[in-house]
Amino acid sequence: MKIGIAMDGTRVSEHFGHCQKYAIFNAENSMIIRAEDLDSPGHEPGKLPRFLAEHGVNLVIAGGMGPRAIDLFHENGIDVILGVAGDVDFVAQEYIRGNLTPGESTCHHGSEEECGSEEKGSVICVTAKAPGMDAAVEERFGRAPFFTFIDLKTATVDSIPNAFADASGGVGPRAVSVVMEHGAQFLITGQMGGNAAEALTASGIKAYSYRGDGTVADAVKAYLAGNLTKLA
Repeated sequence: MKIGIAMDGTRVSEHFGHCQKYAIFNAENSMIIRAEDLDSPGHEPGKLPRFLAEHGVNLVIAGGMGPRAIDLFHENGIDVILGVAGDVDFVAQEYIRGNLTPGESTCHHGSEEECGSEEKGSVICVTAKAPGMDAAVEERFGRAPFFTFIDLKTATVDSIPNAFADASGGVGPRAVSVVMEHGAQFLITGQMGGNAAEALTASGIKAYSYRGDGTVADAVKAYLAGNLTKLA
């Protein structure tokens, strides 16, 4: 059996999705041996359960995670123990001795957006220079070459070209209509004009600013961590 413990420093992380590393242990009968730690690949929708499953992990121990994240781990054949705190080596020994008692998940953010999943069915749109999660973020909203939609419930990604990127004018409100048509509740971009902002406010879509040279994946990670400034 292989166990992955979400770890910050030497202690169990309160949040599996934003931990620094995963402490890996091989357990057999009454013996447990620490293996090589795994660096976290970053928090993207559906990525961590697949990542740990590929490394043969059968059980994850953490302070907390959201219900959708738990479901995704179970779908990948990985059991979950939550509400755990303390030094990871001590926790591993307590588990193998049968003394580790699950507690209440430490994710208490008022929503699941920071606990490994968003609100049920939530979709994020990120303006991008090219398709895919590894594409650079485009800071211009209406002139963005692509809109990338990330469904946090199904862990799917869809990038579509912006038909209005080279239009002569009035691109902002038309771009908002595209974001609406694809069911996004949240938008990540760099900046937008006044007309676009008004249309976005009327649509009910919440917008957040991401500036810099990062990728779509970086922008989503920053949003889930609560590190982005609200635009609208």
